[in-house]
Amino acid sequence: MAEAMDPQVIPAVEIEEELLTEAKVQIDVERQVIVHVVIHTGHQWWQLRIWPTTFLIPREGGDRSKLLSADNIPCFPQWLHVFGPVHRFTLIFEGLPKDCEVFDLMEEIPQEGGFEVKGICRNQTDVYHVEIFD
Repeated sequence: MAEAMDPQVIPAVEIEEELLTEAKVQIDVERQVIVHVVIHTGHQWWQLRIWPTTFLIPREGGDRSKLLSADNIPCFPQWLHVFGPVHRFTLIFEGLPKDCEVFDLMEEIPQEGGFEVKGICRNQTDVYHVEIFD
């Protein structure tokens, strides 16, 4: 005959440290912000790159989100040679603060011509589509 458990005693649950670490990583991935960019220029041949000092900056203050990765655009000091007046690329950033409602995309570089998209309204998906006209 099986012994009945005391209803007042809840057995301790131990979770492996590796599983806890993986869960924290997944939470961070889910909070990432994706920005799809279309850049337009009047040139038929031009060069393009992104600096790692590109951030999402909440208008309300708080921590800015760092650039984690870029797709279809190289990071400084490399250049991409673009043929044609339009180029598309994707930027992935750290998650924004929960209370952020409006933010700016700013490429902080020691020269003219950094990317700037101001006043992006936050949405529930944290996936954005922006256009830049050069």
